[in-house]
Amino acid sequence: MSQLAQLQQAFQAYVLDDDLTSNRDFIVNDAKVGAKKRLGIYHDAYRLRIVEALGTAYGNVKKLLGDHFFSTTARGYLSLHLSTNPNLRWYGAHMAEYLKTALPQHPIAAELAAFEWALALTFDSHDAPTAHLPALAAIAPEAWGDVRFKFHAGVQFITMQYNTVAVWKALEADEAPPKASAAEHHLWLIWRQYLNANFRSIDDAEASALRLVIAGASFGELCEALFERMGDDATEDPSAQAAQYLIGWLEAELISELH
Repeated sequence: MSQLAQLQQAFQAYVLDDDLTSNRDFIVNDAKVGAKKRLGIYHDAYRLRIVEALGTAYGNVKKLLGDHFFSTTARGYLSLHLSTNPNLRWYGAHMAEYLKTALPQHPIAAELAAFEWALALTFDSHDAPTAHLPALAAIAPEAWGDVRFKFHAGVQFITMQYNTVAVWKALEADEAPPKASAAEHHLWLIWRQYLNANFRSIDDAEASALRLVIAGASFGELCEALFERMGDDATEDPSAQAAQYLIGWLEAELISELH
């Protein structure tokens, strides 16, 4: 190993060492600033930058916990999860999981982190064309049963046990959040539209239908699944329900292509 590589390795070890026990003999003292203080500047700056990045990724979690508590929590996360990606955007991927164990007394914090991360993932998802309602007119009646759909990569579901979305909305508006309580709506759909990450509650029936077609089911297979779910005594035509779902998904710009 070259002398330069050894120097770089020793410097990295010192910066990452929470206990500051790494050898610092590779840096010399001078008349103005000692080696410990000089290295400490980089040691602290690394942590401050990480905390800042986490505060950007989890802005509403930071508002919920407060600056000091968030900083302490973020440093705890850093002690368990070293940064391994050159892009800090992805550093906080395990924050929600960490908060479940680090803050069991604040379970809504973990859900809020999961929600913020999901919104960011949807916003950063790959661009793709968007299919619109007029595209339906081009489909021949006899071909409808075989029509399949390609959805945008940002479409995802998230489950909530608490009123996390209401808390997020209040924090986003810089208002006092409501007290944590059981969620009125447990399942939420997240997608990107007009360059914004959107979300809405979704019931089990629509979620099942949406998951089915995202997995590759045709429109005909969707109708069959709805018929089985609704049963013979259903007051609504399964095909009409499937068409209603499809129109809603197209209007919300969830679908990129129809085949």
